Amino acid sequence: MEQGKKKTIAVLGCGWLGLPLAEKLLALGHTIKGSTTSEDKLETLDVKGIQAYLVQCEEDNCLGLEKFVENVDVLILTLPPGLRQNSERRYDLVIKNLAENILHSNIKHLIFISSTSVYGKLTGAIDENSMPRPFSESGKQLLKCEELLLSATQYHTTVLRFGGLIGPNRHPVFSLAKRDAIVNPEGEINLIHLEDCINCLLAVIEKQKENSVFNAVTPFHPDRKSYYNTMAEKAGISLPSFIVTSDPNRRILSNKIQTQLGVKFNVENLLTLN
Repeated sequence: MEQGKKKTIAVLGCGWLGLPLAEKLLALGHTIKGSTTSEDKLETLDVKGIQAYLVQCEEDNCLGLEKFVENVDVLILTLPPGLRQNSERRYDLVIKNLAENILHSNIKHLIFISSTSVYGKLTGAIDENSMPRPFSESGKQLLKCEELLLSATQYHTTVLRFGGLIGPNRHPVFSLAKRDAIVNPEGEINLIHLEDCINCLLAVIEKQKENSVFNAVTPFHPDRKSYYNTMAEKAGISLPSFIVTSDPNRRILSNKIQTQLGVKFNVENLLTLN
């Protein structure tokens, strides 16, 4: 990250991604606000030097948000959709409500963490010019969120479409034992490591000055069978079984964020369990 003007940055959702991001930004000299929905975690954030706020955003309210975004330059939304835990949740309405509650703030830049799931079942090489066709409910709601935030005029918005997230305590290989088999073994992987998620976010904060959408997927795309077999061996677990399906193959390209923002992926081959 280039040395630039220090900012006040609010990270809404200090979880698996948000907390290490907040710590990195703090180390770079920025003033950091971090939110949590758990009172027990407030002290954890405070001890790290992160200004801690209790914020709860739902479809019909955003408790604690006003103070959280006060005098903030950059707001980063790292809240996951949470539809796996609650299939009835309307994440798009959560973000709509949040957007309405920051209309009169001083935020200059909003960064929204989205997902390549917005591309649905598109095939082949996919870049930011590819027309999203979400298939899952999560993908459909994320696309609505993107469109809403990009239409705002009070601040500029950057959308980051992350591939599958891997890193400490989060790797798809550890869920193999819960599956009967992995489908589409010939399909390519589209993943990104936590370290590079943070690299992408640092570049966006420092360099992106207008509305934009970026794919953020490591340019390492072995087929699923080769990758999962290798990772199962590294983890010391039984090799998975595979079911050949007619699922389309796709390769998510991240050329734009590399060329426009100079992002270099540090974890290049993703053959890591941490």
